[in-house]
Amino acid sequence: MSTKKSNTFCIYHSRIATLISPNSGKLVTTHFLKPCSKNSIPTLISPQTLFQINQYPHPKIHFKGWNNPQTKWGDWVEKLTAEQAYTWNKTGICDALLSSLHHFPVPRNPSLILALVQHWSPKTNTFVFPWGEATITLEDVMILGGFSVLGESVKLPLSSDLLSIEAKLIEIRRRMLKSKSKKVSHNAWLKFFKEGLEEEKCDLFNLEHVGFLCLWLSRFVFPSCSDSVIDPRVFSIAIHLSQGKRMALASSVLASIYHNLSLLKEKLVSSSSSVKDFDVKVNGLFQLVQQWLFERFPILGPKYPNELKKGEPRAARWHKLNSESEHASFEFILSKLESGENFVWRPYVLDLKNWCFVSHYKESEQFVNDGSNSDLEEELRCFGVCLCADEVIGLDCVEMYMPYRVTMQFGIDQDVPPNEFIVMSPCYNENFSFYVPSKYYKPCVSLEYHNWWKKSKVIEGKNVDGLDLVDDVVMIAKQYCEDENHASIASIENGSKRKSSSNNESKDNEGESGTKRRVLKKNESSSICGFNNDIGVGDCEVLFMSGKGKKQLGVGSYDNPLDVEDYACTILGTSSSHPISI
Repeated sequence: MSTKKSNTFCIYHSRIATLISPNSGKLVTTHFLKPCSKNSIPTLISPQTLFQINQYPHPKIHFKGWNNPQTKWGDWVEKLTAEQAYTWNKTGICDALLSSLHHFPVPRNPSLILALVQHWSPKTNTFVFPWGEATITLEDVMILGGFSVLGESVKLPLSSDLLSIEAKLIEIRRRMLKSKSKKVSHNAWLKFFKEGLEEEKCDLFNLEHVGFLCLWLSRFVFPSCSDSVIDPRVFSIAIHLSQGKRMALASSVLASIYHNLSLLKEKLVSSSSSVKDFDVKVNGLFQLVQQWLFERFPILGPKYPNELKKGEPRAARWHKLNSESEHASFEFILSKLESGENFVWRPYVLDLKNWCFVSHYKESEQFVNDGSNSDLEEELRCFGVCLCADEVIGLDCVEMYMPYRVTMQFGIDQDVPPNEFIVMSPCYNENFSFYVPSKYYKPCVSLEYHNWWKKSKVIEGKNVDGLDLVDDVVMIAKQYCEDENHASIASIENGSKRKSSSNNESKDNEGESGTKRRVLKKNESSSICGFNNDIGVGDCEVLFMSGKGKKQLGVGSYDNPLDVEDYACTILGTSSSHPISI
């Protein structure tokens, strides 16, 4: 590992931690994505699922932004390819343009999207499943949509010498608005720029390209208008792209997806409470949301994805294919989403025939200390941007992007996220360093995260398969115990056991950080976890085998996730502040 410069902004940190995987526990030095929680009791996040779709007839969802290519769109792309291929490569939109040639059927049964949205949390912009959090990241938008994460903001104003092109587009749109339809439809725009430009007294070569990009942006990138009309807000973006300027379209697309997922969730919650049969209209690239679901939950996608041809974008795998669960019940789909075994954390490291994407994941891990260096390989610079927590700016919205909540999707071990949204992104032109895991690494969660997540599910009253706190602590203790006699139960100090509230009623307690959190009734926790009624709220029972083979009960608190690790280490005769030799 090269030495990190003192003036380098670092977005990862390394520490000794106990990692939890489905089959083992291990104490290692590992790397976490910043920021991580500094509080002993972080706020527990819930998706606040206030509606239950299975209790009502499925609402009719109209995906107004789900656009497929027009009849003559492919011909126009083919015509301009020879003339503009260099510019498209320079601006990083080639794959996105190629993706627009493919047809992605609108789902007749909205159960897939509905079941997914039921788990959406607008507070964190993540899907909160019983087994953990996941979300659509910049990496997903870059790979599935073909959009660039590098470049200028979509809000970049035009320079004075380009304003004349924008004025020409505005004039053309104004004239088209005088038609009988009183709108500038996608079809009318395509017909005009393919057949009617000869009458315009201007640089036809450049204007046709700008008009082409305006249609592509309005139809396949920012489909925010419900009537398939040209959006004048994309004019400046199209002009920048036509001049070879790279635009960070991925962040704007992601902002739009987050925004529309939250709007859909809000509409479903408000409508399902009073209306049993209702229609919902939604904009945004929900075909990309469905592709994300197919990649992450293969069990819910087409049984046989298309084999890619050389040069095709990854989205071509789903061309003209319907989901295997097209006719499945909502309950069936929900059950598959709520099983962590069905989720693929790292689909983009798997070998895929004829996929030409240059991966940032290599055979060995990498430590990049000059992430802002323009001479650095583009795939590494892109990955660095995907790891930075920041605001993502859309045409009409600003959303929070929190990759530190879903680090296992990048192959990085997951630690407890902080309560608040923290920007972890370098300033303009500031150098930054980041960590890239090996393509073969299987990420885990820290013991602190494991206990925190387990507790959140206990508070929600849910049993989480594969997340048994007691079993995992026993497993860790046994793994590092060289002598069975060392596993004798430790004595519990008088002050370690907290007394439950005298009235045993639910209330809000204030933690050390000042953050409000809910505390269960003692009998409520007992009914959920099988706790001994004499044990205070927030305490846990841990069962160990003594040296004589006798089961003994220990009591410890998991209000602070570190307590359980300390407790296990106490039993082993070690300290959590000192690594256990492996």
